[in-house]
Formats: sequence, C-alpha cells, structure tokens
Amino acid sequence: MKRFLQRLFGFSLGPILGAAISLIQVPILTYYLSTTEYGKAGLFQNMILMIPTFIYIGIDQAYTREYHQATDRRRLMQQAMVIPMMVGLLMMILFILFDDIISTFLFGTPEYTYIVWFAAVWVLATIIERFVLLTIRMEERALEYSLLTFLLKVGTFIVSLLLIFAGWTDFRVIVYGLLFGQLIVDIGMFIRYRHLLDISGLQFDWPLIRSMFYFGLPLMIAGAMSSVLNGLDQTFLRIYGNFTDNGVYSVGLRIAGVVGIIKTAFTSFWVPTAYRWYEEKKSMKHYKYISDVILLLLTALFYVILLLKEPIGWFLSFQDPNYNQVKYIIGLLVFPPIMYTLSETTTLGIVFSKKTHYNIYISFLTIIPNVLINLILTPTLGYKGAALASTIAYIMFYLARTYYSKKTGFYFEQKKHIMAIMVMTIAGILNAFEIPYIELITLILMVMTFAVQIATIKTTLEIKNNSQDWDFN
Repeated sequence: MKRFLQRLFGFSLGPILGAAISLIQVPILTYYLSTTEYGKAGLFQNMILMIPTFIYIGIDQAYTREYHQATDRRRLMQQAMVIPMMVGLLMMILFILFDDIISTFLFGTPEYTYIVWFAAVWVLATIIERFVLLTIRMEERALEYSLLTFLLKVGTFIVSLLLIFAGWTDFRVIVYGLLFGQLIVDIGMFIRYRHLLDISGLQFDWPLIRSMFYFGLPLMIAGAMSSVLNGLDQTFLRIYGNFTDNGVYSVGLRIAGVVGIIKTAFTSFWVPTAYRWYEEKKSMKHYKYISDVILLLLTALFYVILLLKEPIGWFLSFQDPNYNQVKYIIGLLVFPPIMYTLSETTTLGIVFSKKTHYNIYISFLTIIPNVLINLILTPTLGYKGAALASTIAYIMFYLARTYYSKKTGFYFEQKKHIMAIMVMTIAGILNAFEIPYIELITLILMVMTFAVQIATIKTTLEIKNNSQDWDFN
C-alpha cells in the first residue's frame, strides 16, 4: 500500500499544483475580463481542446495497450505517431483554408484569422507532446510526469499574466496564454526528450500501425463524440444565448476543475497501474476498493464546493456582477469530472477485452440525452439548462461504461455508487435555484450520501489491520 500511495502522490502532485495555478488565475482573469470577453475565450478553449481527440484516432490508447508487450518502446511510440501527425497536417491545411469562417464563429469577426493559424501549429505540437507524456507516464516516472504537466500550466499562467501587465483586457489574454504558454514549454520538452523524437533510421511498420489503428478507431469515434459532447453545451449557448452566458459557463468549468484535479491525477496513475494489475491477475476486490475510495473522495469534494458556492460567487464578481451567477451551476458542472473519474474504475473490462467498439455505443447513449435536454432547457434556462444537460449526460456515460464492462465479465456491485449519485444529483439541481434554507438541505443530503458509504470506511480499517490480505503494489 505504501508504494501504491507514493506513486499516486507522485502522479497527483502535478495536477494539484496545476489546479492551484488555475484557481489563482481565475479571479485575476474575472477581475480584468468581462463575462463577454471570457465567453469568447472560453468558446475558443473548448473548441481547440477537443480537436486533438479527433486527431489521435485512439492510437494514443492503443500505444498504452501495446506498451508493456513491446521490446523497442521508442520505435513503438514513433510508429504510433505516424497517422496522428498525418491527420494533424491535414487539419492544419483545413484551418488555413477556412480561417475566416472559424474566426467568425469563435470571436464574432473574421479579423482574428491569425489566431486560427497559431492554433493549427499548437495542434501539431500537442500531438508530439501527448506521446512524449504518455511514454513518461507508462514508465511510471510519476514526479517527472507531474513536473511536466505543472510546467504546462505555469507557461499558460505566465503568458496571460504578462499580457495583463501590458494592459490587455480582452479575450486574447486567455487565448494567447493557452497557445504560446504551452508552445514555449513544448519546445523545451521536445529538446529535453529529443532522443524519443530521433527518427533517423525509422522504417514504417505498417502491420503494427494498422493493428493500432484498428484498435484505436472505435476509441477515436467514441473520443470524438465525447469531445463533441463536451462542446455541445457551449455551442448551444452560442446559438441560443450570448457571450455573457458562455462566460459564466466557462468560469464555472474552471471552478469545477478542482474536481478535475482528482480526474487528471487519478487517471494518469490508474491507467498504467490497472494494466499492470491485469497482467498480474489481481483479485476483483482490489479494483472495487479503489472505486469505493474514489467515490468517497469525490463525494467530499462535491459537497465542499456546494457549501462554498456563496463565497465563490462573491469572490468572482468584484468587477463584473454577472460572475456571481456561477454559484448556481458549479454543483452541476462538477458532475462530468466526477462521473468520468468514477467510470475509469468500472470500465476496465472494455479495454482488457479489447472490445473497444462498445465505446461507440456509450458515446451515442451519452450524446442523445445531452442534445435533447439542451434543446429543451437551454433556450429558457440558459447556462443552467446547459449545465443540467451536461450532468445528466455524464451520469449516463458512467452507467453505460459500467454496463458494457459488465458484459465483458468485469464488474463489481454498484448499489452504493448509484445511491450516492442519486442523492448528489438532487443536491446539485436544488442548488441551481434560490431555495430557502438550501445550506441546511445540502448538509442533510451530504450526511445521507456519506451514510451509504460507511462500508468503505470499514473496509479501510480492515485493510489497515489486515494488510497481508491486500496487495496494492
């Protein structure tokens, strides 16, 4: 258990420090940027961050699947990068050809075509960055991985801060921070790990590339649909609302990123660990306990955020009172990272069995309720409707992942999880509206949620007293 916790801490350090940087950045940006300007930047961030998911074609996940079986892992990484780089170059050409259309959709004017060009370069750099970081993660070099992910956040923060000091107060502060802050760190990373990128003597292994492509294609389709899902809310807000609505929603997503700390840290650590456990044939009770503990931790974070919603709203709205509205949706916006993180512990049967086509079904089952709820609620409730659509969609995502994993034979009892999720959903919805004594109601719901998880605490004590029966290495 000690070694397990040490690796978890190592992988968690970068995301935790990165999230701290983001939380410091949010009040600074909301002070200098209006909700309208933040809305433009948020829409750009949302759109640009979803693009790499299409470009990887799931080969990044195929690479992690093949990693432990490969003898020459540098060669494996370079073979895995071939198709994503080809698609990235094609995407770059499309960006250049349709730069004015993209600029108009994102910023309301065609005058920022040069930002679209910079974004195309950023996408190519992100492909290389992804595979370098994956290699470090699969080698379980936890602290090194954490440092690099932290530096990416620091780069973004410093560039944004410099632009504010220079007197900029529009959406470009965030956009340039994301693009150039990350590119600067990427250049340093590519120099540091140039041995991984040395392609001298490289010969394409088309059978291997095809094998990874066929494994990754269903994951790409599912991942692309998942990225579309993440962008649907702000797209509907762009259609039915305005940049102010997008601004409130975007800031809410940044606050919800506190839970994203657990998501990033845990998934970075969990993927290589789960694959290794599978090879070592660990018993199901180990997987179940990890899932139970993650649920308990996420429950605590969820209610802390809900109970702090008033001071959060007040703190963000010094300059623009519209930011105070964030307090109504942060409870709903933390559901996507919560459900995603939790599902990582229940979906393992799909990747273990290589039945990746199930991910396509999961994506359809997730997107359909999101679209329907957005169509019904976003025109009238605005960002509240979009946030609720995201909540319901990701609960469906968790349920679908768990169901299809069960079909492969990987499953453990979910009664505790379902009951906790139901109570938390009620709490999130109630906190989206002005309700008398809402803090007291939230506390009662919190006690109920923890009550259904008492067994997890008992198991933890059992592990402490009988550690010889549990092997988490």
